[in-house]
Amino acid sequence: MIDFLGYLSLASFIIIPIAIIWIIVNLIIKHKQRASLTTLLVGIVLLIMGIILTYLPIGNTKLELDSTHINTDSNGLATLTGKASPNSTVEISSDDSTFDDYIKANKSGKFDEYFDLNGGRKKHVYSVSVLTKNNVNGPSKKITITDTTYNRVQKAKEESINKENRENTNKSEKNNFGFKKSVKELARNTGKNFFNAPLKVKFNNEDSEVTFYIPDDSTALSKEDKNKIATYLFNRTDKLAAMSSVKSPITKFIQTYDYNTIARSTITGNVKVY
Repeated sequence: MIDFLGYLSLASFIIIPIAIIWIIVNLIIKHKQRASLTTLLVGIVLLIMGIILTYLPIGNTKLELDSTHINTDSNGLATLTGKASPNSTVEISSDDSTFDDYIKANKSGKFDEYFDLNGGRKKHVYSVSVLTKNNVNGPSKKITITDTTYNRVQKAKEESINKENRENTNKSEKNNFGFKKSVKELARNTGKNFFNAPLKVKFNNEDSEVTFYIPDDSTALSKEDKNKIATYLFNRTDKLAAMSSVKSPITKFIQTYDYNTIARSTITGNVKVY
């Protein structure tokens, strides 16, 4: 019946313009207006009826909730129960998420909805409303669900993150130790090959710089030899860092034991020889 009246009310969009034109014509020819005015009145009545059917709830206006403040169980599950008009449709939507669900009340009007929250947020607010016979949201009520697992879940997440951070830190420290050990071995072997004596190596406190120390008389080496030694040491250091999964020192130096700079790396990754 409601659907029929809804379709019938659409006729007002045809009747009213025709009635207005009819009235204007009658005014021009000075004809009686009774029929045209009656037609306009019928159109207005149909229009009002359409507005009522569209925006005002008709039927299915009963809504009762067993509780508007609900706590979850130890597993983060909560149950909403209530009563609406028999066989009506109940809409449940979240005020702070995209959750939107429709459930059907049984022939006695009872309905229930289950929520699995599990620590995502402590408070959840939902709007519960009944769809009326003309598919308009009827009475609406707010419910608040408190997730009793929130603190426990958040603590477990925090502990998991802390554990992961500790493991990453331990792994990073282990990798860094192995990298420094490899660089020292590189210095020893390079010293034996180029100077017949192992070289010393030192990292700064932030491990952003590494300095290789070579004999004092190395200042007499040609720039070509200095560049050869520096390129070898710097490139090998970068490769060892990549193999150890650590950052290679940004700046690399080669100095004599009396702190004369022989060579250094540049920002562009090249070698500058002194």
